[in-house]
Amino acid sequence: MKHYFTFLSVSLMAMCALAQLQFTSGKFKYEVIEGLDNAVQIIPKSNSESGAGYSNLFSSDFHSTVTYDGVTYNVVGIGANAFYRCTLNDQAILQLPEGIIFIDAGAFSYAEVGSLKMPTTLRLIAETAFANNKFGGMTVLADNPYFAHLVSTQGNVTYTMLTNKEKTKIIAAPGAKPTQFSSSGTTYLTSITIPEQITEIGDYAFYGNPTLKTVNFHAGITRIGMAAFYETQLTRVNIPNPDCEIGNSCFSNSQVGSVTLPQGMKKLGRHVFFYCVNLTSLTLPEGMEEIGMMCFSSCNLTTVNLPSTMVKLDSCALQSNPFTSINLKNVKYIGRQAFSMCSNLTSVTSNGKLEEIDGTAFTRCPLTTAYLPEGLLTIIMNAYFRCTDLNSFTVPTTVTTITGNPCVGATSLRAFNVAEGSEHFATYDGCLYATDGNTVKPNRAEGDEPAGLTALVGVPTGWLQSLLHVPEGVTVIANQAAREATSITEVELPSTMSEIRPSAFSSITGITSVTCLAVTPPIFTGETGNYFTDEVYQNATLYVPMRSLRLYMDGEVWRNFQHIEGIDTGEDPHQPGDVNHDGIIAINDASILIDYVLDNSNEICTTCADVNGDTFINIADVSALIDKVLNSM
Repeated sequence: MKHYFTFLSVSLMAMCALAQLQFTSGKFKYEVIEGLDNAVQIIPKSNSESGAGYSNLFSSDFHSTVTYDGVTYNVVGIGANAFYRCTLNDQAILQLPEGIIFIDAGAFSYAEVGSLKMPTTLRLIAETAFANNKFGGMTVLADNPYFAHLVSTQGNVTYTMLTNKEKTKIIAAPGAKPTQFSSSGTTYLTSITIPEQITEIGDYAFYGNPTLKTVNFHAGITRIGMAAFYETQLTRVNIPNPDCEIGNSCFSNSQVGSVTLPQGMKKLGRHVFFYCVNLTSLTLPEGMEEIGMMCFSSCNLTTVNLPSTMVKLDSCALQSNPFTSINLKNVKYIGRQAFSMCSNLTSVTSNGKLEEIDGTAFTRCPLTTAYLPEGLLTIIMNAYFRCTDLNSFTVPTTVTTITGNPCVGATSLRAFNVAEGSEHFATYDGCLYATDGNTVKPNRAEGDEPAGLTALVGVPTGWLQSLLHVPEGVTVIANQAAREATSITEVELPSTMSEIRPSAFSSITGITSVTCLAVTPPIFTGETGNYFTDEVYQNATLYVPMRSLRLYMDGEVWRNFQHIEGIDTGEDPHQPGDVNHDGIIAINDASILIDYVLDNSNEICTTCADVNGDTFINIADVSALIDKVLNSM
């Protein structure tokens, strides 16, 4: 069963949180509402996906009060999904009784009835109460202080809509039934002109209407609500008022094939035309500045014309469309997955105003060259994720920030390039590094290690080398820096390494050795713990400075390696406290030091024995060493 939740639903659920008693009386199942004196709501008789279990109802079946177990209850509401997918009576006018205060979310969703008449006591209607309804009409008793109905003649058809009391906002419209309600002569509409007195179309107002194909909006419409025409048969949209607010998901999942928007309209919100599969061409008006998240996602757009005023394409804005090229013009920001899964996109151009490309913006696009114009400032990790045809990526001089590997899964990319003159990035062995201001010259002598590299940003997925040698000076391995670079079998990290970020070497199973020369084990940062694969932890050998062997064996993440060995790094391999020179500070070291202090007969490394660093070897060093041993246990 489809469930709908709104502010009303949440409020009622809060009141009903302690509700226990349910009972059946007459044709309906009721539930007691805790917090209200002797009050009940009608709830579904069945929880089946096929419907709530009611049919063949008449007005006489509804009552203002009901008695159960000697207690008389007031019937105050139609509960959530109470009549979901029910054919109540397609030939009857059903009058809800006085005393009904609320109609909850989904209460009449997909339900069918000749016409529904609301009482004077009705105060609250959840936004999705009538979603996908198949009503012949909707009316309200004249004395209701909150709601009314508007009778509108469309051609030779009389049509009734539920409105606010002032008749300026359409709250819900009757949907079309497969057969007309013969006793009233109602014909179900395929086209409607919004009456001039209406200035707002409420959330979900025409949601799921199965026959409505055309709606004519006038210039006085100031708002079209959320999902107002969701999943309708609407074929075209023409909005005349540039100040009209268009709600999220307003026309999504509909049959819209033509969109005309006025000049001066500044923004389209989330999901507005999502999954409008008949929409093949789009020209947005001058004045528009932003396309919201998933606004035109999963349409069938083969051409897209953006205005010169467009500055922002939000997340997934044009995702999963078949157009082959896009001119961004003056767009400054491309959001996450804005063009992801655009499986024919091979050309991107602009006027050079682009400042930021967010993560996964071009995921799985068949681009061969990454579009990175001068003026670009920021590239977020995975901007060109899984672009398998990508073979060229050149960082412009203006880029100051790259948050992680921008091209994970770009299997055709063999090397990153950086424009000459960049003060922030450089390449070494085809890998992308951040710098401290010293630019690597493109024609340096083979084997020279560049000065100024501070962070490994990305290893190309299509890299062909087996040894990843990170040069001295580098302190950080960025997020997903070497992810999926499966040619790597050996990793060498410098003595300056201090931090490794999430998924740095994930998806690489063939690494057989990792050498880290840092005396202090680099820390692993971030919430994701997938730094190396399980195969690497189990099969590879980790080589570390002898003096730091114990630190790595006990260190977070490093201890996951099943094979760890100490190596001579050319410096004194011992540290204060490692008296027996085995790379581990343990109780054996304390025993040797005690013997030395007591009789001073055996030879000992004074550097290792001077644990407290005061240049004397005495009982104070023994005490300091015991503290070290205890703290390491």
